[in-house]
Amino acid sequence: MKVLFQWAQQDAQPLIQIDALDWANIASRAEPALGQLGGTNNAVGWINDVIIQGVHFNGSDHVAIQPLLVNGEIGIQATSIWDDPIDYPPGERRARAFTFLPLAASPLLGGAINTRQTQIIYAEGARYNSLLLNPPTGVLVLPWAGFVYPSNNITRHQVLLPDDLYAEHLLASRSFGSDPSTWGWRDWAEHLPDSEVLFLPDGRRILKDQRPQGRYSPSEFTLTWFQRNTNLAQGWTAATHEDSLLGTAGAGETESVTTNDAAVQCWAFATPSGEPNSANWPLGDYRVQLDCTAASAGLTYGCSNVSTNSNGVVRLPSGLGSVSEDIGNSNGNFSGTGFKLTSINGDPAAGVGTDRYGFQVRATGDSHADAITLRFSADAWADGPWPSPGGDGTDFPWPQTNQPVQTSIAVISY
Repeated sequence: MKVLFQWAQQDAQPLIQIDALDWANIASRAEPALGQLGGTNNAVGWINDVIIQGVHFNGSDHVAIQPLLVNGEIGIQATSIWDDPIDYPPGERRARAFTFLPLAASPLLGGAINTRQTQIIYAEGARYNSLLLNPPTGVLVLPWAGFVYPSNNITRHQVLLPDDLYAEHLLASRSFGSDPSTWGWRDWAEHLPDSEVLFLPDGRRILKDQRPQGRYSPSEFTLTWFQRNTNLAQGWTAATHEDSLLGTAGAGETESVTTNDAAVQCWAFATPSGEPNSANWPLGDYRVQLDCTAASAGLTYGCSNVSTNSNGVVRLPSGLGSVSEDIGNSNGNFSGTGFKLTSINGDPAAGVGTDRYGFQVRATGDSHADAITLRFSADAWADGPWPSPGGDGTDFPWPQTNQPVQTSIAVISY
């Protein structure tokens, strides 16, 4: 499986692609001195960023990568470590051991090809207690005392860059190959047959959109909208991107948010005026599937409702100036990249026929420069359990769940 990485240098350079087997052979430098910043020369050996399946390993003190055999499949284990004695003294240290297996069909998502990522977080102090109470989906939280440092030959040191130089490195990373974009998780499709991928002009092979192929988890009697980057001002919350849920799918557009180490209301979505055109929202499953194409390793995110910031969707008045109702709570936050499905079983109170359907995405970063990117195609949607078009017998003007949608031809991420 391939790995992308970027050196921390005075003159920012593009990403470099290698096989995980070759990581131990890349250049290495001694650990930076306490408080030392990078970018004072062009020597190689200190890492700025590492990317695997769209997951960015940025901001830590060390990163180690090694091939991993899991049930006969070759994957990657990438471990990032925060243990600088000044920035992360005893009581604040942590490490994240991320395991990546090749993309494969998920029976939980109707056979859609998706990422298979798991993570073990070793932490101590307040961070450990907080993570233990609310671990992200697919994450195991263990005490720092159980962490074993990877061997020196697969460990490389990361170094902080001044903000302006980091921005130059981010810009340079987008010049990787002949395509001006960076890579998302769909680019890790080298093991898939040609029938499953799109070929880009620069020779890249990216995974096709899955829903147009019938690969998604259907729900009977459901109205569906697609997440778009079409602006829609939302007075009920203040988000970095305030966007629309529409009846037609996007073509692979993306939007990004930099959280750093803070919690940020990143996105807010709502249906158009007059949709779903139902006064009595039914009992059933209200679902949102995000397509997270890129994210920092320590970042967590989810569809948070307004009152508790736990997972949920909302019923909104026509003017979008407030929240009529938070609908339910469900599974915990997510980490990593790929399709992330939230399902909330709710029985909303009676409303009015002009109410709209919406949700927001809240992300919490773990370190400086943490960021997240969502991709908008037929694979990024929201639906609800209305028993017929319109929910009350009226006509609903948008395509339904089995509507074929043009597949994307590019990934613009991070």
